[in-house]
Amino acid sequence: MKKFIVCSLTALCLSACSSNGGSFGSSSNGKLESWTTFDGNTVNLQELGDKQSKVYFYREKDAFQGPAVNVFIDGDYLASVLDGGYRAAIVCSAGDRILPSFTRNTSFADRDTGVDYNFVTGETEYVKIMLSKEGQPIFQRVSQAEGEAAVSNLKQETQTLPRVKANRFCDKAVLDKFTLQAHSLFKFDKSSYKDMLPEGREEIKEIARKINLGIVDIKNIKVVGYTDPMGDDNYNLALSKRRAKTVRQALLNSNVQADVEMEGLGERNLLVRDCLKKYPHDKKARRVCDQPNRRVEIIIYGNRNDK
Repeated sequence: MKKFIVCSLTALCLSACSSNGGSFGSSSNGKLESWTTFDGNTVNLQELGDKQSKVYFYREKDAFQGPAVNVFIDGDYLASVLDGGYRAAIVCSAGDRILPSFTRNTSFADRDTGVDYNFVTGETEYVKIMLSKEGQPIFQRVSQAEGEAAVSNLKQETQTLPRVKANRFCDKAVLDKFTLQAHSLFKFDKSSYKDMLPEGREEIKEIARKINLGIVDIKNIKVVGYTDPMGDDNYNLALSKRRAKTVRQALLNSNVQADVEMEGLGERNLLVRDCLKKYPHDKKARRVCDQPNRRVEIIIYGNRNDK
């Protein structure tokens, strides 16, 4: 009975202490730690390594209902992003799998899942937290201009301590990334080389020319295909793989002397997510809206020779 009373009083004290916009927790040595939920100060991050990027994860005010969204980087906890908040982190340009998950008191997220987003080395990028059509948190990359404007009106999350390892080994640098729009690459819903448009063939030749200049020491190249969200998921996945395979072969045909990998991700990592909502009864307008999603990315890994 005494233990119950003591515990109850302790809980009441902690609740009272956290009511002024701050929170308390217990550290590993048993001492109380205090922190504020939000902080308007600029993110103070260490200098980027030669294979790293800075990424802002943010959640716009009143964008969707739900609890805090936990962000994991390569299995390590970064932050719990609340409505109207953001958190920045230093990540490996390639190889880090990034995962969002709602905070739950019944189970834990599978931290080893997620997507490798291939951020360009040395650059600052922005990732918006949104909801999928299934009501689960997902990431959407946005332009620097859009991200900077959004973050300037949000507050930095400081209510939890990140567990992302400092000075992590990063395997390779992302030197550059080229995005080819499918509408200029292929005839609609097509994927073979004979169905590749002249504009697309010339664009790939120009990319191959830049690669072959030797300004960078290329470790390998990855070609990734994407589709829009319309239609069957399995069909979209297969189409994205076929398109990536064709672009890979076009690079090799242009005398690119490097190891070129390929994969298709279908409708994952959409750049535009609200086309169906905007144009539920206008298929033509929806197809135009979805153009940015139908794309093939060519990602260059390696080291620069101009240092």
